[in-house]
Amino acid sequence: MGIIGVMDVFITPEAQREIEALRAARPAASTWGFLVGHKRGFRFIVEKVFPAGSGRTLPDERLLVGLDGIWPGRTIGLFAVRPATAFKKAVLGPAWYGKLIIQMAGSAKAPAMRPSVVEFERKFFLAPVPLAPAGKEKGHE
Repeated sequence: MGIIGVMDVFITPEAQREIEALRAARPAASTWGFLVGHKRGFRFIVEKVFPAGSGRTLPDERLLVGLDGIWPGRTIGLFAVRPATAFKKAVLGPAWYGKLIIQMAGSAKAPAMRPSVVEFERKFFLAPVPLAPAGKEKGHE
């Protein structure tokens, strides 16, 4: 799968706490939001998790542009809690190309995160990428 095969995702301790707080709040299915951080080489570094919508409200390009005015160049993707089909279709387009998508599922005792990147090869699709091991980030002070 080309370059995606060497990419991974590192979630900072603060962003991990935000994810845990979100889980503790037990959000409804299809709750979604933005991932704020940066890319370094072949790694997405998630520094902040910002809840933004749920249900029928879907992420769109206009909202992405608005957030880019707040966090210039730092909106690296989206997260979704048990996303509906409509959410998955909404992110498979040019505005989200190369962006990180983290789908959250599972239970409070056994949470699951499935990170992927929006890729394009004749059509848009989600290419899975691994989570980096917890601990100190490689090559980052």
